Amino acid sequence: MQHIDYFAIIHKYIPPDSKLYRVYIPHVTLVTAQALSIAKRLCLSAEQQRFIEEAAMLHDIGIVKVKPYAAGTDESVPPYLCHGPLGRALLESEGLNRHALVAERHIGLGLSRDEILQQRLPLPRRNMLAESLEERIICWADLFFSKSPHLLWVQKSVSDVRKLASRYGERQLDVFESWLNEFGAENGQIGITTSP
Repeated sequence: MQHIDYFAIIHKYIPPDSKLYRVYIPHVTLVTAQALSIAKRLCLSAEQQRFIEEAAMLHDIGIVKVKPYAAGTDESVPPYLCHGPLGRALLESEGLNRHALVAERHIGLGLSRDEILQQRLPLPRRNMLAESLEERIICWADLFFSKSPHLLWVQKSVSDVRKLASRYGERQLDVFESWLNEFGAENGQIGITTSP
């Protein structure tokens, strides 16, 4: 597997001197560290771990195209929810089709086609559910870290994420419990400790 220079891709879309960069890099770094911690505990191969590192560092790249991060304030700027499929499009344009699926499927606990239709979400009408083990690990790790500047370095507890999952429905709560069983938790945390 060829190694990807994910910083070159990040810098192409997010200038290092931008406010967004100061939010993006800590968030994806924390998600990546957590995902790699899980991957190592599960004894994933070096190739799987490298993919997780690359895909986790790039999973949120689509935020450059959505509110509140995109340039412009008019109504043509898509809502935040769209950063998944827009990130997929960006990464596909870079020739990173497998990484692109992580960008699209990492939103919360995933979205089914039926959920997108029933809720009339402004998204493509297709399943956006994590499928591979690597996708599930990254999605799981992402649940515990915010991009809100005042919460950037704080890891959410399992209890807090469970409450959030339950607000979105029974399927989401079932997925949460399944992933909790699959990836484990210790002392209400999922691994690294980042609380101040």
